[in-house]
Amino acid sequence: MPSLAAATVVRFDCTGLGRCDSSLPAFLLELYRLCSAQGRTLDSEALPDEVASLLALAVARPKRAEVPAATQLAPIATLGEPGHVEDRVAYRVGVCVVSCGKSWNKALDFIGQVVIALGKFVCGRARTRFGECWQLIRACGPDALPIISLVSFLTGIILAYLGMLQMRQIGATTFVPGFVSLTMMREMGVLMAGVILCGRTATAYAAQLGNMQVTEEVAAFRVLGISPVEYLVLPRIIALLCVMPLLTLYANFFGVIGGVVVISNMGVSVEQCYDLIVRTVTPHNLASGLFKSVVFALLIAWAGCFRGMVSGKSSQAVGNAATSAAVLGITLLVIADAVFAVIYNVTNFF
Repeated sequence: MPSLAAATVVRFDCTGLGRCDSSLPAFLLELYRLCSAQGRTLDSEALPDEVASLLALAVARPKRAEVPAATQLAPIATLGEPGHVEDRVAYRVGVCVVSCGKSWNKALDFIGQVVIALGKFVCGRARTRFGECWQLIRACGPDALPIISLVSFLTGIILAYLGMLQMRQIGATTFVPGFVSLTMMREMGVLMAGVILCGRTATAYAAQLGNMQVTEEVAAFRVLGISPVEYLVLPRIIALLCVMPLLTLYANFFGVIGGVVVISNMGVSVEQCYDLIVRTVTPHNLASGLFKSVVFALLIAWAGCFRGMVSGKSSQAVGNAATSAAVLGITLLVIADAVFAVIYNVTNFF
């Protein structure tokens, strides 16, 4: 940068200037700052119009509103500043507590809205679209049969192999068919179906409702005086309540078939397997899994719809809602399954 010690006004001679790039406005901006710092004037009349307009735009600064000293906040301590570790920890703990409190408040509020909507549905006063239930039933029912067949069949194979490996040591291989069928009907069948629906249906619900949040459709329902829970959430819950018990029976059947395929190739005939399964499985064992399926359907539908209804209004928020719906749904299923296991053992429900 040249010295401006002997100059009071800086002018330009652009007679031989042809084409220029962005380096010229950058140079002029630095020159303007130097002139301003030394109390000199920069005359830009001889500059080309486009360069002069860029320079004027660069040097223009909007006036900042003055904040009264009484309302200014004290600066927050930086992360590495010593002597404020306790303050930073307390602040972060407070933020986490407030965030958790808001999340629980939203969750409980949504649960209350769902309960009210279900009560109106039972009384026949719910404003919802029952025609949409058939489309939702098809999406979360027949479309999920291939993956449920595969996962349940492989689960039965795994249980049969593990059972035969242990029972062979004591010569009790005839107990394996009953073990596989009982495990599938009480635990694994409904749990595998629930996990698959968390990955397919809960994420789909969250993405659909989250996209409606982005396009302001949910807000439009509220403006029209229509409850979004009754119109959007209730059909999805009804669809899962109708489909989940049937998918549980389907998963149980394929799991038992997978176990019989392995057991019949390891020393126990198919006729023996059938007889042992019939003698082991009782109606209340089958009913225990079906009752779980109803509760699991409510949890899966609630997780997907809740994450979708509280989603932000951006594409990233919709993706986060779908991911959190799957995680929340699977977590709730595992917790509920553990609670059912304790209740069944305490009440001797076998």
